[in-house]
Amino acid sequence: MLDLTNLWAGPLIKLTGNDLTVTGPGTLDGQGSWYWPQGQNITRPVFFRLSRVANSKLSGFTIQNMPFRTFSILSSNYTTISELTIDSRAGNGSAKNTDGFDLSRNNHVTISNNRVYNQDDCLAMQSSSNTIFSNNYCSGSHGISIGSLGGPEQNVNTTVSGLLVKDNTIVNSTNGIRIKTIIGLKGLVTNVTYTNNRLVNVKNAIVMHSDYNKTKGGYSGIPSSLVNITNIKIDGLFGTATNLYDIVANPAVVSNWEFKNVAVNATNVGKCNGGPSNVQC
Repeated sequence: MLDLTNLWAGPLIKLTGNDLTVTGPGTLDGQGSWYWPQGQNITRPVFFRLSRVANSKLSGFTIQNMPFRTFSILSSNYTTISELTIDSRAGNGSAKNTDGFDLSRNNHVTISNNRVYNQDDCLAMQSSSNTIFSNNYCSGSHGISIGSLGGPEQNVNTTVSGLLVKDNTIVNSTNGIRIKTIIGLKGLVTNVTYTNNRLVNVKNAIVMHSDYNKTKGGYSGIPSSLVNITNIKIDGLFGTATNLYDIVANPAVVSNWEFKNVAVNATNVGKCNGGPSNVQC
């Protein structure tokens, strides 16, 4: 009998190399409808992996019905991804873990002018430096996220540095902008700027949690992460949300946050615990 719990983990497509161009108007279909109803009971393949790619460009095509994460971008440099459509709307809530872009150990990756319709993070940063995420449209997602992040020590695998999130639109999503770090583990999130991002019908506008329990897959309520979160700037955030804040931070490891020009029409203020003393929620 075929063991459906141990299927191929992918990727369906893999790029490695320098000076690559992948472009065109076509559609790639991951046939996710076979995988989605089975959830986490089976191995689902990553769709598109960039590994050790440099000075390259991807643009113009559509990826639909991804079984699992769409882009896994690893150890790549000076690469741009633009004007793509990523679409798992056919999953109608069942297309779990269909992240748009997952980034680890990259430098100078730019992701711009894409349209992402999915049911997990639009962007998920585990690590990387000098990243630009701009002019993207994210619908139905868990928002634009850093994390979950943390490891036994602070190093290149547990550091997000120099991230610019600018001029994006986040629609019908659980979160707007989010930082999520793992309890008991170390790392660094620094020099992150969110500029002129728009929210439409988002549950939580600004989310920063130092209490993620990766084993259980949820927030513990006890902000014991040792990941330093410093030099965080929000300058221009507007639109609509249910809760303006969902912040449960470890005050021992956070510093130098600046929130200004926040004009979100929120039903509730929400919770704002453990942030730096200069941030007034």
